[in-house]
Amino acid sequence: MELSVPISVKCPHCGKRLKAPDSAAGKKAKCPGCGEAVQLPKEQVFEAEEVVEEGGDDEFGLGNLSESDAYGGPAEEARKPCPMCGEMIVASAAKCRYCGEIFDETLKRKEKKKKKREVAQEDSELTVGDWVGCILCSGIGCIYGLVVAIQGKPKGWKMVGISIAAAIFWTVVRTVLELTLQNGG
Repeated sequence: MELSVPISVKCPHCGKRLKAPDSAAGKKAKCPGCGEAVQLPKEQVFEAEEVVEEGGDDEFGLGNLSESDAYGGPAEEARKPCPMCGEMIVASAAKCRYCGEIFDETLKRKEKKKKKREVAQEDSELTVGDWVGCILCSGIGCIYGLVVAIQGKPKGWKMVGISIAAAIFWTVVRTVLELTLQNGG
C-alpha cells in the first residue's frame, strides 16, 4: 500500500528544513530562513511502514510555511540591478541591501528629516576649537561666528555671544591690570 505524505526538503542555501503539502510538489517555495527560492521535488511517496517508522503523519505538515504565501506561485521574485551599485535586488525593493540606496519616496523623506535633525544637533554644539577661538581670539571668534550664523547654523550665534562676553572679560582684565600698574608704580 502506498501513502502520499507532505514534502520535506532541506534548503540548499541555509540548511533549514522546509515542509510543504504534497500539492506543492514540483513548485518553487520561498525558504523562511534565508528567503531564497527552493525547488520542491516531485511528490514523495513512501511505503506505509516507512511513514510509521519515521514518526507517522505528525512529523510532516506545513511546519513554518503556509500554503497561501509560499505556494501560490513561483517564489522567484523579479529582480533588477540597483541603479547605484549594480547588484541584483528584488524589483519591488524600497532600499538596496548592498549599498543602502533608498528608492521609496516616503523612506527618502524620513531619512532626510532624520539626517537634518542629526546635522542640526551637531551644528548646535560648539567644539573645543570653537570655545578656544571665541575666548582667546574674541574678534576672530566673533567674525567666524557671524559667518557660521549666516550659513544658518545655530552655533554661530552662540559663538558671537561667547566672543562678545570674552572681549568684555579681557577688556576688564586689561583695565584692572593697567590701573594696578599705574597705582603701584
